[in-house]
Amino acid sequence: NTNVSDQSLLTTGLFIQHDMGIGKWKTSTGVRFEQYRIEDYAHPENGVKRGMVLIPRLSLMYNASPWMQTRLSYSQGYRAPQIFDEDLHVETSGARQVINRNDPSLKQETSHSFMFSVDANKEMGAFFIGFLAEAFYTRLQNPFYNEIGAPDENGTVIYTRRNASDGAVVKGVNLETKIKSFKDFSLTAGFTLQESLYDAPQEFNTRKFFRTPKQYGYLMLDWDFLNDFCLSVSGTFTGQMLAPYFGPNTNSDVGELRETPNFYDIGVKLSRKIKLDGKTIELFGGVKNIFNSYQKDFDIGINRDPSYIYGPTSPRTIYFGIKLGNMLK
Repeated sequence: NTNVSDQSLLTTGLFIQHDMGIGKWKTSTGVRFEQYRIEDYAHPENGVKRGMVLIPRLSLMYNASPWMQTRLSYSQGYRAPQIFDEDLHVETSGARQVINRNDPSLKQETSHSFMFSVDANKEMGAFFIGFLAEAFYTRLQNPFYNEIGAPDENGTVIYTRRNASDGAVVKGVNLETKIKSFKDFSLTAGFTLQESLYDAPQEFNTRKFFRTPKQYGYLMLDWDFLNDFCLSVSGTFTGQMLAPYFGPNTNSDVGELRETPNFYDIGVKLSRKIKLDGKTIELFGGVKNIFNSYQKDFDIGINRDPSYIYGPTSPRTIYFGIKLGNMLK
């Protein structure tokens, strides 16, 4: 058996916020004080980690018109030097086992985030139309990264979470729109373009964050095109990203960085509601991941890389069902 984690975490906090409005301006000011205590029983050499954090936030909103607002905000956040949920998954194959651990000298990661947005919402004829544009910039101090160790004689590899010697920056823009009729149609879509870079090269001599796409988006559509019939379309777009690979097709001690393809995960669902004796029966069916946009290069065999997994979680899937009840709307 492998003891992945035996940790206690105690966090106490206090939050104060003040909201004020003057004419077309509104401000929201808040501050949170937190104190944490972390003890790693599985690795007592790490000692007890304590921290006191003051976390301010400030937001300023201007009502430029009855249908448009602009916002400017600053917020601070942090991640304590603890074991996280994703660390509890031991990735194992016949020849390789990946275990996540924290460096004994790991310090908290602190973020400073700035955001500016324009939000417009207006009725136009039979439709309600909304549009949101955001620009964001986040500066990370002592950012976390994983240092990938060499396999031991049993094939066990330790991923050690450390603090980067320099900081990191995440910046980009986000666009969202929504269109809704007052009767039978709604559409929501969004697209984000971002860049995530460490100040100095880390693993594989690159500044880029792993498994972090530069582009991603989503789409949701509902259309009641006939009485009791509804067509739903949903989808996500995930752009290219870097994924480390340590399988049999490379030197498993050194590994290599691979660039994943774009993924278009689109689903379609058709449903109909039938009223019968005061109750409602819903018949539905559809296809998930209709284009089968799915990872094509899964590692196989006893020497596979168990952590080399990316992209949508399911291939093309056809489903159908019946829902019974008198509470359906």
